[in-house]
Amino acid sequence: MALVPFSLLLFLVSLSVWVALPLPLPVAAAHGGPGEHCSPFLCGNVSISFPFGIIQKDAEQTNCGAGIGFQVRCHNTIPHLGYYQNEITLRILSIFYHNRSLLIADRPRWPTYFNTTTSTEGCRIPTANTSSRLVPPLSVSSDNQNLIFYSCTKPPSPGEGLVATVCHNNTFVRAADGRRSDESGGYVLQGCTATRVPVLGVSGKVNASNYDQLVWDGFLATWQLPPTPSGLVW
Repeated sequence: MALVPFSLLLFLVSLSVWVALPLPLPVAAAHGGPGEHCSPFLCGNVSISFPFGIIQKDAEQTNCGAGIGFQVRCHNTIPHLGYYQNEITLRILSIFYHNRSLLIADRPRWPTYFNTTTSTEGCRIPTANTSSRLVPPLSVSSDNQNLIFYSCTKPPSPGEGLVATVCHNNTFVRAADGRRSDESGGYVLQGCTATRVPVLGVSGKVNASNYDQLVWDGFLATWQLPPTPSGLVW
């Protein structure tokens, strides 16, 4: 009987041990980290899937997904960006996974903007620039246009192209005309505070007279996935 070379025996033994061992899982995926692709979850009519992850009630962080910017809270079948635990404001209207964008509306739970009837705090306009409320990797898309809301101590000078809001009390709005807000002069009005609010304005140039519907219809945000850890695939 022919003898099997010793080197071949060593190879066969090592091969059998290698096959018997389980393949190691990526560390992040095994622990529910950013490498794990969440099962799709339907919140209202919006499908929440990777890189987004649903936060369970009272949880501090999602158990899957790609990071804090992708956390979603499903409240009364309405999805909201989930990194504001005590305030439900940034509502997700649609997610477009094919081009990494989503339609968001700034809709405070209570009181709503421009409410002249039921708000116990009175009618109000947006007072925080929307871009400052998005957490990276989310950012405001350049496809949006902008409305500028003003809260003034007295009526501005005529000829500023302003539209009075339903809240009155020297609150106004106008459509941005392309000037950078940080340029000298920009959109500053003496005696007024200004707030920039992006709106998608899909029908063309925005009309400041339609400010309430434009804000209600939302704006477009985009995202970039974080760098891929070694050995993981998004």
